[in-house]
Amino acid sequence: MSLWGTLPSVLDRACAYYPDRVAIVDGDRRIRYRELREWSDRVGNGLHELGVRKGDRVGLLMPNCLEFIPTQHGIWKAGAATVQMPARASAEDLAFFLEQSEASTLVYHSQFEPVVGKFRGRLPGIRRYIRLGGGEDLADTWDYGMVFSAAPTETPVPEPAPGDLAYVAFTSGTTGTPKGVIYTHEAWSHYIVTAGLEIADTRPGEVFAHGAPLTHFTGAFVLPTFMRGGTNVMLPTLDIDLLLDTVAKERVTATAVVPTALYLLLDHPRLADTDLSSLRTVVYAGSPIAPERLRQALAALGPIFVQTYAGHEPGFMTTLRKEDHRFGTPEEVARLASAGRPMFHVEMSIQDESDRILPVGDVGEVCTRQEGQMVGYLDPALDGEAIRDGWVHSGDIGYLDDDGSLYLVDRKKDMIVSGGFNVFPRQVEDVLAQHPAVAQCAVFGVPDPKWGEAVKAVVVPKPGSDVAAGELIALVKEHKGSVWAPKSVDFVSALPLNASGKVDKKSLRAPYWAGQGRRIG
Repeated sequence: MSLWGTLPSVLDRACAYYPDRVAIVDGDRRIRYRELREWSDRVGNGLHELGVRKGDRVGLLMPNCLEFIPTQHGIWKAGAATVQMPARASAEDLAFFLEQSEASTLVYHSQFEPVVGKFRGRLPGIRRYIRLGGGEDLADTWDYGMVFSAAPTETPVPEPAPGDLAYVAFTSGTTGTPKGVIYTHEAWSHYIVTAGLEIADTRPGEVFAHGAPLTHFTGAFVLPTFMRGGTNVMLPTLDIDLLLDTVAKERVTATAVVPTALYLLLDHPRLADTDLSSLRTVVYAGSPIAPERLRQALAALGPIFVQTYAGHEPGFMTTLRKEDHRFGTPEEVARLASAGRPMFHVEMSIQDESDRILPVGDVGEVCTRQEGQMVGYLDPALDGEAIRDGWVHSGDIGYLDDDGSLYLVDRKKDMIVSGGFNVFPRQVEDVLAQHPAVAQCAVFGVPDPKWGEAVKAVVVPKPGSDVAAGELIALVKEHKGSVWAPKSVDFVSALPLNASGKVDKKSLRAPYWAGQGRRIG
């Protein structure tokens, strides 16, 4: 018998323990735990009646809404695997995800009808579309309510096993073509249990607000919240005004954001006037927070921050705990630049290009082994790129100190090679972020006839601020030297984001590398 069980078994136990508590809030809509269980059972049985069978893959394309969670668990109860469908992805990418995963079914919200219409009919593997919400009658499309409202509420049969495929996710594609990553129920259960235990410190009655897409890391905190009898609050998007209003109204105790959203929150004019006293945990991940902005966050909101470092392939790896977020002694300040220490269940090493484990302090690729890591890629031929001798190679560059803290230098593929010198964009970004006029920035390499690559910065100034490119270039030169200093700076109103909310450096780089013999992913 597996220690971790299956995802539906975790949900059903929570529903049995807390039947009358509010499980999900979506605006004015609320459902209790007993309703959640019945709804997920109806979805599982309804899918089975339509022909979905154990081992099938089902795409789920919905915004953060009340229906998302019971539908996802219903897919699992049908014995199928959920295919990640980011709400902000393009039609081309969504079609790619469905085709690569060999999905047989797509359950989607009617707001995505224009997107789905672009690939409907082009994917012969999709045998059924199930649409939530009204719309034009289509021959190949079933109505969500008609399919599931009258389906039985008994536990669907056959139930999934711990070793069955549960989830197909796709890498963000920031450094190349997205790759399909697969998890079993056992691996994903381990993933979410440790998320609640070691990252969010989930407590009884937790009220967790989800503004970031559930298809990304915030979704890992749904089941831990249920396990403690708490409430998951759905936000359709990470609108800062809506987040502030919801924290005050619902007495939200926890949320999870990417650093770009945290910067928007810190710069929001209503931050100081909104009652955020209930908020005790803000998890951030996706990319590091510039040290100066972190200092501002702690001053504004207090010691409520937890950093986690994770990836689709390796799973959750490290945490920088609340008690580690302190500007006190030199050692404490230095630790804030780290990603924290490996979680208790994670074995971590730094390895060189020959997969040799490096000593403390040496810079190399971050590698981990744990039960919550991916089983492999959809394409098994790719497994050797990331998994060797049980170690998952993250593609990130960093080093460990004597205390076991991990310091990330940069993405392996983001590294800029200028005149034979290695330049890590993240370190340049940290310097730029120290300037009081800089709200956000992105640094990447562009072609240069003399140096091979030149350092370029794209900067979003704070509202009402004025700063010259030369001033920023001089700042980096002062702190890092001339090799690291940007050779050019562009000012923009906003940085492009990919579907996971990270800065999309791939799109920023693309115009500069078009037509080049060598193109950085």
